[in-house]
Amino acid sequence: MGKAKSIDEMTVEEKQAYWAKQREQEAMVREALLFQLRDKYPSMLQSVEELVKAASSVGDDLQWSGARFVTVDDMHTLIDTAQTVRHLFHLDVEEHG
Repeated sequence: MGKAKSIDEMTVEEKQAYWAKQREQEAMVREALLFQLRDKYPSMLQSVEELVKAASSVGDDLQWSGARFVTVDDMHTLIDTAQTVRHLFHLDVEEHG
């Protein structure tokens, strides 16, 4: 077994196979992490899903209807769910020490 080729030394086909394998490995890691979240911390995953829903709603309104159609309630939902995600994932540690 010889020395592994660097990316620069690979053919186009070898690069495609290499990156396909990388994507497959990353997908397996993400799937395992999502399973752990669903199993042990379902509220974390639920909060992310709520944030995605709120952000999509506001984004769709902005894109298709304009800013005047984004309600204050939608903005509060977006802000509140973002804060929940920050707290659950400890992204606010720097802010509060």
